[in-house]
Amino acid sequence: MSALEYDPSQTALYHPEAQPSAFASVPAQGDLSLAVEAARLAYLRTEESDAARLTLKITLSSQGFGQPEYFRHGPTGSEGFGTLRDDGCALIALRGTQIDRIKDLISDVQVMRMTWTPGHGQVHSGFAKAALGLWPSIQTWLDDTAHQRTSLTITGHSLGAAIATLLAEPAGADLLVTLGSPRVGDPDFIQGLAAQKKLRVMRLVDCCDVVTELVPASLGFDHVHGLGYIDHNGVLQASFSHAQILEDQEKARVDYLMRYARHPENVFLRDWADHAPINYVRAFW
Repeated sequence: MSALEYDPSQTALYHPEAQPSAFASVPAQGDLSLAVEAARLAYLRTEESDAARLTLKITLSSQGFGQPEYFRHGPTGSEGFGTLRDDGCALIALRGTQIDRIKDLISDVQVMRMTWTPGHGQVHSGFAKAALGLWPSIQTWLDDTAHQRTSLTITGHSLGAAIATLLAEPAGADLLVTLGSPRVGDPDFIQGLAAQKKLRVMRLVDCCDVVTELVPASLGFDHVHGLGYIDHNGVLQASFSHAQILEDQEKARVDYLMRYARHPENVFLRDWADHAPINYVRAFW
């Protein structure tokens, strides 16, 4: 059982940045816990607030990381940050969809496929445009501030997970961690990413998270490998079978209707509540 309580609130889903960092209570215990909380920290609205920038700086400093570099692409509204630790570990976190940002929503619905020139195959055009918009500033940071890095972790939630997946190969990442990622590319893209021998992938799916069932496979999209399923109790299950996952999801939906669905401040369905980043973070705290 997770030490963090499950959070069914609309605030957790729509404003992931509103909650204090999990780092404030317990330091990251390894690469995965660092990556999942960094994906949530990417939602801090550093472009709007000095306080948000200070919060991010202090939070990253508590884990040994230096001053963050902010990445932003105005035309698509995509955002993220990069930071470097004294031991040479570089971290890039990409922001997911913000419900009040029309540009994020536009990126999500552009489901036509386009050729992914930095890698292989064809990919979701909206995600690709967001990734390509951020790539020049990320590449500059990698070649400059982080040029002596010893490793690179790239992470993101939702739309940020899709962007992280696309940029993992051109960035030369060692570890890709995604939270609640939609499908991103066709089988050729998936195969090309899998061929990156040094890249370790953890594609986290929190129980009933409906976003992980988007974009439809019928449109030619597929998921990257490396599934890590988080069960309804918030426990990471790396070896659950498909049948076990379906059984666990059924239990989760029934439990949610009984305990949480009727409260007006909560998300009505577990399929959406499970997409909240904090409900991924709880599997690592």
